[in-house]
Amino acid sequence: MMHPKVSIAYFITSHGFGHAARASAVMNAIGERWPFVHFEIFTQTPDWFFRDSLSVSYVYHFEKTDVGLVQTSPFCFDLNKTIDALSTFLPFDDIRLSRLSDAVSRAHCLLVISDISPLGLAVAKKAKIHSVLIENFTWDWIYEPYLTDDLRFENYIDYLAGVFGQADYRIQTDPVCRPQTNHLCAPPVARTPKSKSSDIRLNLGINDDQPLILITLGGISEVLPFADNLRAYRKDAYFAVPGAFPDLPMNGTKQENVILLPHRSAFYHPDLIAASDAVVGKVGYSTLAEVYYAGAPFGYIPRSDFRESGVFETYIAKNMMGIRISEPDFHSGIWLERLPELLALPRKTANEPNGACVVADYICSLLACEKEIIEVVDSDGHVVGGAPRECVHNNNQLLHRVVHVLIFDGANRLLLQKRSQSKTVAPGRWDTSVGGHVDCGEAIEKAMLREMTEELGIHPEPPRYAYQYIHSNNVESELVFTYVCFYDGPIHFNPDEIDAVKFWTLAEIEAAIGQGALSDNFEEEFQRYRTWAAGAVEEMEL
Repeated sequence: MMHPKVSIAYFITSHGFGHAARASAVMNAIGERWPFVHFEIFTQTPDWFFRDSLSVSYVYHFEKTDVGLVQTSPFCFDLNKTIDALSTFLPFDDIRLSRLSDAVSRAHCLLVISDISPLGLAVAKKAKIHSVLIENFTWDWIYEPYLTDDLRFENYIDYLAGVFGQADYRIQTDPVCRPQTNHLCAPPVARTPKSKSSDIRLNLGINDDQPLILITLGGISEVLPFADNLRAYRKDAYFAVPGAFPDLPMNGTKQENVILLPHRSAFYHPDLIAASDAVVGKVGYSTLAEVYYAGAPFGYIPRSDFRESGVFETYIAKNMMGIRISEPDFHSGIWLERLPELLALPRKTANEPNGACVVADYICSLLACEKEIIEVVDSDGHVVGGAPRECVHNNNQLLHRVVHVLIFDGANRLLLQKRSQSKTVAPGRWDTSVGGHVDCGEAIEKAMLREMTEELGIHPEPPRYAYQYIHSNNVESELVFTYVCFYDGPIHFNPDEIDAVKFWTLAEIEAAIGQGALSDNFEEEFQRYRTWAAGAVEEMEL
């Protein structure tokens, strides 16, 4: 059978590759926690980028999700073309919003995540689905300085500020350009390498003692005017230059000490960064974040007319090893005179977790609570899917994990709880001492201790694991993990879940079986317990 997946829509700006890289890191981190997650990705970033970056299930939708800045090179953009593009993209028309709203609804998306795409937030509102904005800046903030050149930006700034303000949850990731009231501020978010650095260098034909310098300009092609300078540089230093050579084979080409690579090469970009002795490149989010975690010295090229650049420079100076290279010095090749200085800098390892993990923890916790996500398992307890509680409880083909605890007092009486009349299953009947679902991503033992606290307010000595079994009825199917413990202290039961509690002798329970006072599940549980207890006594006697 098809196992249920938790679907999330992800709208990503296609302004360079940096935001797609950040989004990919977050999606992979969510997938590590929830292997049953599925993403519907909306962007104009090429599909191959996600095929190379993602290890999760996804469907790609080629969709213009914002304008950003219309760039003519990695360092230049055209304000007039940007205004023209904004005039055709904004405001969002209802036909577009309805089409995309229907798409995320048909895909059963439980959440919309937007990496600075205002369209994603508007679609979420139209579809009545909660939205999460992930940003280190928003486009209204980027456009503000250009008002002095073109007042036509004013209407778009106001409109976009309103759309970004619609996000139900806001996550900011360092380096943050404009701190806002947010639900989470995370460290830099970066994709992680897949291969050993030694393997990457071997495949590039570079020895461990030969310096490797990566020159990267993000997701925008540019032919380097100083290529001859690289070849004339010391022959024991190698330069890897991805991105400006689309017609090359995926393995690229080696011209003396210069390795030219296409955008989509046989080498995963984070692997190249991790394998390099230094990185020289434009100040952009994903380059900064991936160099930050790799710890490589960074020869960074700021963009004076792009507002986030100053914030990035400050962050690099405080947290990373690097030197500043002006744009004119980069294009002229003069920066090569400072390369020995860059290579002499030590690596600096980040001392904080990847922000992707922090963001993924927050999003998984958010969805697990809001939608009561329950893990679907096989008969051995291995997670094979996930779905909201309401779906799992209406499909007895979806097996999920629960914990039961049988609590005895010093007189060997068994505590039973009387289920609330508001319960769907067995209302008003006497049931197992403690029982509850294992939360998404929760360990069995942790769930068992949590349920005892939530239902009875008790903290006994660690219970003993007894057995497990599958219980099915017309509503649901449960893989039950049963524990046994002894407790004589005070009990403060939860009145929202339980009408009463009482200790019963085993003889009283035997007499009540089949009389309608006990839940069917507990009657089955009790017989299993008697069999298990007899075996335990027999084992002790042996």
